Amino acid sequence: MALFTMRAGHQYAGFWIRAAARLIDLILLLAAFQLFLLVDRKGADAGYWTPTGFGDGTGFDQFPLENAARGIFFLFFPVFYYVYLHGAFGQTFGKMVLKIKVLNEDGSPLNYRRSFLRWLGYFLCDLTLNIGYLWAAFDPRKQGLHDKVCKTIVVHENAGTGA
Repeated sequence: MALFTMRAGHQYAGFWIRAAARLIDLILLLAAFQLFLLVDRKGADAGYWTPTGFGDGTGFDQFPLENAARGIFFLFFPVFYYVYLHGAFGQTFGKMVLKIKVLNEDGSPLNYRRSFLRWLGYFLCDLTLNIGYLWAAFDPRKQGLHDKVCKTIVVHENAGTGA
């Protein structure tokens, strides 16, 4: 009994290539955060906006509005990164480099709603002490917990089919 029909030519992406793609994504996110912090610090030093106030004895009673903007960036940029790239391209930059792609179980591309739910599924994997990610190493379809919940698969990109 097949739960889905997948287009011919797809091969499931295994645990290690997915872990490598995730590592690339994390490095890119950390680089973006560091760039943001560098620009933020240089702008504060030049007097364009107030400094963060953390680490120099300023308490939360003098919490500047700029800190709220900083917090919004650090909270929402990863959401944007994963949800937008998966919804628009089916891949993050790490997956693009390694030529793997996220699809629905039936082989159709992800939409933004499914991408957002898949991103939320990462928290399930984190709550299981990363066992949810490791699950992909032992699953026949190479699905992690977040893939199972969202009914997605990760496959090697096929130049012939474009998926």
